[in-house]
Amino acid sequence: MKTPKMFGYTTAIVTTAISLSLTTPAAFAQESFKSWDPRWSVLSSGISRPQTNEERNALKEAVENGTIDTRGTRIDVNNSDVERTSTGTRSPMSNSKLRWHNPFSTGFNNPTSSRWYQKDGNTQVFRVFPGDENLATSREGAGRSEAFAPNDGIRFNDNKTMTFSARYRVHAHNGSKDVKIYQSKATAEGGFDPAWGVALWVEADGDVVIVKRRQRKSDWVKIDTGKNVGDSFNFRVTDDGRNYKVFIDNVEMADDSWDRGNLKSVSRWGAYVQGGEEGVLDGLVSDAQIIFVSGARVTVN
Repeated sequence: MKTPKMFGYTTAIVTTAISLSLTTPAAFAQESFKSWDPRWSVLSSGISRPQTNEERNALKEAVENGTIDTRGTRIDVNNSDVERTSTGTRSPMSNSKLRWHNPFSTGFNNPTSSRWYQKDGNTQVFRVFPGDENLATSREGAGRSEAFAPNDGIRFNDNKTMTFSARYRVHAHNGSKDVKIYQSKATAEGGFDPAWGVALWVEADGDVVIVKRRQRKSDWVKIDTGKNVGDSFNFRVTDDGRNYKVFIDNVEMADDSWDRGNLKSVSRWGAYVQGGEEGVLDGLVSDAQIIFVSGARVTVN
């Protein structure tokens, strides 16, 4: 990301955001940001929710070129401890195959914002801070930091299987909300249903659970994995666009289906707090949600 600069945008949303660059640290080096990661209220001050594609693109560009400064403090991963097993020690899939979703855009081509996403060794680091809220679309709430592989998805009629595998550790947990850390997601044009079929969550109490979707939220099925905040584990999902299986440390823990018609399903991983009022984490800036995902890969066969 380039050093913050002043540009003559005419779009009101970005013109307002330019003023934020005046409060950024003088030094560019990540290591100098001892107390960076500003509160969301400061970072988003004066930025309105974009209403048109032009405004959404302008907001995304302002983040990419550094006009809106979304750098964050550097996370130093204890790689020798976190990146164990053959899954954890392998390199994750190439950045060229990935896209990133954070509160300011649904599809960054590069991992621009170190506030929300970093990589240390083979480990991808995802963070969500208290107050973070989606401004990329009309959906309120929904604070998130996710990676996804848009071209490595499947439709049921493809007669193929998408496999996601990685080694996980919930490194820090805010403790005020349930946070989704993986989803196999299909999206209908212009809407959210039928959306994800199976997901992995860390609940507010710190338990890591597999969630099977049903027609009514009250009927969703939760399976306790036996893992908690601070535990490392291998996680794998196979999905053919309708039928899926979920494995924890190579033990099958879920086998079910979710009808998505012939919509394309892709893997998303990171940290996602659901939309609406439930989608905003409580607490102080220091109460971040931090997820380590090592050796993440998606294959289609």
